[in-house]
Amino acid sequence: MNATEHIIESYFRLCRGCFTCSDRKVVGGNNRQLDLLAYDLNLKQPYHIEVSVTHQKNWCLSREGLKYEFERKFFGVPPKRESKTGRPTDYEMGKSFFLQIEQTYKDVGFDPDDVKRVWVCWIVKGEENSKQLNVSYHFEQLKRDFDIEVLSLRDFILPQLEDKIGTAYYDDEILRVLGLLKERDKQRHNENHS
Repeated sequence: MNATEHIIESYFRLCRGCFTCSDRKVVGGNNRQLDLLAYDLNLKQPYHIEVSVTHQKNWCLSREGLKYEFERKFFGVPPKRESKTGRPTDYEMGKSFFLQIEQTYKDVGFDPDDVKRVWVCWIVKGEENSKQLNVSYHFEQLKRDFDIEVLSLRDFILPQLEDKIGTAYYDDEILRVLGLLKERDKQRHNENHS
């Protein structure tokens, strides 16, 4: 789990009260893994969370641009690559790893039909990023629509997580850094207004 995924895991655990499982290998998925699975006991809601964060705004995608990423991460469509070796790529062969992703859900006790998919990015171009966005995605192979929750790390998750942890001391290094940054901002604000 990288630092960004650790922050997202902390958000789902502390802010949403979920049990979490990170870096779950996809059953028979050819070196694929799910960034984060989470389960909210109160809502009885399973989540599959994928994280793709770049803080360079010019690399951030629009709502329309996210759909290609959804295909790859949530529905197992291989990246569009042409073979350079003469052997066809997974994409050229029309492979999909969707059944393997669903099997991975089942292996942790999730009913695939109940899983809510969540995409986390820095921001979505052209959107109000301080709110949860819901994007409807039509997966052609299943002839089915899926609602995908899109969360901004910059404008939604970090502020909520900072509010939740405040400036309390945590042994968790990521949470400790966030708490220190929150205290720094608080002190600077007080110094500038005194």
